[in-house]
Amino acid sequence: MVRSIVIPHDQARSPRLRHLATASEFQTAVDGWLEPIEMPALGVTVYVNEAARREHQPINCRAMALWWLYSADPMQYPIFLGDVVLTSTDDTEEATALLERIVGDVFEQREFVVQVQPHGNGPWQDSFARFTDVFDAATWCMLLVTALRPGALLRLESRVPAADAFDPALSESDALW
Repeated sequence: MVRSIVIPHDQARSPRLRHLATASEFQTAVDGWLEPIEMPALGVTVYVNEAARREHQPINCRAMALWWLYSADPMQYPIFLGDVVLTSTDDTEEATALLERIVGDVFEQREFVVQVQPHGNGPWQDSFARFTDVFDAATWCMLLVTALRPGALLRLESRVPAADAFDPALSESDALW
């Protein structure tokens, strides 16, 4: 069995974490024959329906955003159509850690902060752009990168939210003032 993330093109349907064992299970997930798109730098394969272009299936913006976010070359990304399956093709420790990072970003509660590095040098600085959904954050960054002047760099930092330290009982008191 291979641990995979199924990413539907329909924004109303949530991504699912699945253990797919056979080619027919992968085909069911993408609703057709498989076409693999390799991301060898990351040890990941994206499976799409090979007939998606011919059938004019809708764009899968969420899969494209993940490609941009985790790709070794974020300026080169394919247009994904229809439902896709993202799976690890590499059993190395590094590839497993990356897949775990992707699983955490997609399925666990996180805050995504857009960071900017002006002119491509100096320290990364947090922007005011913050998201709770990795797909929205990566899509926003992907679109912004194409609109920025050359030189400024963007990246996302994934943060696990701190436990809420605010005690509601104190809100009715002026003890902190």
